[in-house]
Amino acid sequence: MTIAATAALLTGTVVATVSAQGGDRSASLSAAAVQRDGKTSARAAASCWAIKQQFPSSTDGIYWLQTPKLIAPDQFYCDMTTDGGGWVLVGRGRQGWNFAFPGQNGAASVRNSPTGTAAFTPATLPAKTIDGLLNGHTVDDLPDGVRIRRATDAGGTKWQNMLWKFQKAAPWSWTFDADPSHPLSSVSFDGTDYSGGNTRQVTKDSLLRPTHGFYTFETKQNSWQRGFSYRSYVTAGDNSPTSYLWRSGVSGGNTIPFAQVWIRPKLTDLQYPAVPDSGTPSASEKPLMSNKTSGGAWGVTGVVSGGTGEAHLEVQGMAVSGNTMYVGGEFKYVQKGASPASGEKVEQSYLAAFDTATGEWKSSFRPKLNGGVWDLQVAGGKLIVAGEFTKANDAANTTGLVALDLATGKNAAGWQANVTNSTGGAAMARALDLQGDWLYVGGNFTRIAGGNPIGSPISVGRAARVRVSDGKPDGTWKPAFNGSVMELDANPTGDRVYYSGYFTSVNSKPARKIAVIGTAAPAVQVAGLDDQNWHPSTPTVDKQYQQIIREFGDKVWVGGSEHVLSAYTKSKFERLHTVIAKTGGDFQAAVEINGIVYASCHCYNFLYHDGDAWPTPTTWSQIQSINAVGAFDGKTAEPVSDFLPSIATRAGNGPWEMTKDAQGCMWIGGDINRGSWLSTGYQWAGGFTRVCQQDATPPAKPTDLKVASDGGGVKVSWKAPAENEGVKYEVIRDDRVIGVTAGWHLDVTEPGGNYWVRAIDAGGNRSASTAVASP
Repeated sequence: MTIAATAALLTGTVVATVSAQGGDRSASLSAAAVQRDGKTSARAAASCWAIKQQFPSSTDGIYWLQTPKLIAPDQFYCDMTTDGGGWVLVGRGRQGWNFAFPGQNGAASVRNSPTGTAAFTPATLPAKTIDGLLNGHTVDDLPDGVRIRRATDAGGTKWQNMLWKFQKAAPWSWTFDADPSHPLSSVSFDGTDYSGGNTRQVTKDSLLRPTHGFYTFETKQNSWQRGFSYRSYVTAGDNSPTSYLWRSGVSGGNTIPFAQVWIRPKLTDLQYPAVPDSGTPSASEKPLMSNKTSGGAWGVTGVVSGGTGEAHLEVQGMAVSGNTMYVGGEFKYVQKGASPASGEKVEQSYLAAFDTATGEWKSSFRPKLNGGVWDLQVAGGKLIVAGEFTKANDAANTTGLVALDLATGKNAAGWQANVTNSTGGAAMARALDLQGDWLYVGGNFTRIAGGNPIGSPISVGRAARVRVSDGKPDGTWKPAFNGSVMELDANPTGDRVYYSGYFTSVNSKPARKIAVIGTAAPAVQVAGLDDQNWHPSTPTVDKQYQQIIREFGDKVWVGGSEHVLSAYTKSKFERLHTVIAKTGGDFQAAVEINGIVYASCHCYNFLYHDGDAWPTPTTWSQIQSINAVGAFDGKTAEPVSDFLPSIATRAGNGPWEMTKDAQGCMWIGGDINRGSWLSTGYQWAGGFTRVCQQDATPPAKPTDLKVASDGGGVKVSWKAPAENEGVKYEVIRDDRVIGVTAGWHLDVTEPGGNYWVRAIDAGGNRSASTAVASP
């Protein structure tokens, strides 16, 4: 941030360049004459501080605030008393904070129940809303830091004020409990200042001053509840529903007090970009998947081998054909719901099919395999199955590979291939991808045979390609890897295939767990993209393996151990962006849908942007939350923190496959056993679930805007298109939104002004606005 910008926030004035954007109306703001006391949406102020400065008698309560980054005015609770007032409440609660980017329990809960026993269940504003209150500034710019007000007695009559001042310039993040966490330049307890510290924990003068410390992370002794806990030196409190000091009752548990989180951005006069006379264009939100699952009634359960760990999961592979999703793994049963009735738990091991529209199990598809499935590919009107089975439907020559009929699951006529291994361990085909007339295969095998009739085996080095039509391998194209292949991606343009795995060389040349092989025979590494040009994401870590390797557009995404995901340029393999997940596990699968890249991992806590090392990053740009699947902008490679799906797993191994169906939903498979909260409980999931795309289509534009003087004010009316059922309308006056209504008119108390109207739907998509109208 520039010195001028920082000074603007400190002094309370932000000046933005205003452009008419092609309009012929003056860009001057007549809204300056409006009394911005925050009492109505049309009189929204830039901050609680601005209201207090202009109207010193303002008392604690709910006020309307608005900034250019917030766009529309909204209501917030302001503390107009403490230390001169002007504080805005961004979160409050006792135990159970989730510290998540999307916020917790709704903004209305924050403002309507700022304190009292009704406020004990934590509620926080979304990080995006807090960034809007900061109007593009970062948390380190706040001159007063972040204030945490904590109860110090069980009755809620005594309080402590902590002030945190942040070191790093970053957008708002609720990840206070990260480890390592956000560094603080100082922390103060009721005016006693200490240098240093972080948002995860601070202990200062604990024996003499027992309340001069805190920790925000969850512990077993605190029943895995987060909050702004006192250290062990404070022992007051209990787990009653009325105590402002909560203790879990578990031996060794510490007190978690009711707390409020406040910030005080000192914004006063804000200028808004001028709206041209022709109006504003439509605007869509990012085409993200929903955080809520839409799983069907059926799933898969059990592990045939009884094995544990990430090599023994219910789901490892998925493929879609029309309205059918094929699901493979090591599951034993297909099952309907958590408590299946008679006939609703059926033994159908390793491979099954489900209707993508209804989620119903397709009982007509009944293949018989004797081992696990690792990958699936629809090719040439058949389902190609890769795994560690030795027989498919009791047929010979089906070790590791088979082609099945899409409807019945019987072996497809005219196609045969199988693999064997002479280097130790079971022969296994682990990864498949289709490119033109070739099906690329990777895994742990040293010979492959195929064709119709089947030919003699040819020697290979854990990778091969076979004809889609009959399974015959190409004996002229044989890259030789010295370790197992975990994943491969044959790119759409047909010139290369990407590989990842445990190998360290290909064709006896160095390859640090990834390789880019040209598709022309013989199979050699693409010039300039060999080991000498790959810049690993975390050079201090000896990575055990890489798994994700996918080309999306002009980037290649690489992920695996140790908890690293990076985006590289396709042309030179230059690293663009890296994230490190902690605590948790490696990245395992990736898919691109509508310009957003989704990557899965067995990680459920934090993402360190631009992290430099694992397990303890020492530098990073910001910390955000992740829960098993993260979203990333396909153009910038930056994480999209709005996506935080509500899923849980049986054993913590996470999703190992993701794919898109014909309805535009993303299926997520692994050891998934729970989806989103429904009205009475969490949605059951058997091995997989799905999330569907949020609406990213702007609503229709309103028409026939009329603005008429009405006494001392203005009456604004318009016509709503018939298709706009359930949307609301933003009324713009003099370049800023002054009201949002579900109706088709708005009465404004102030005279004059220039007006526009546009529609906004529940997903935040905005229509184009009307042209300007005046009384």
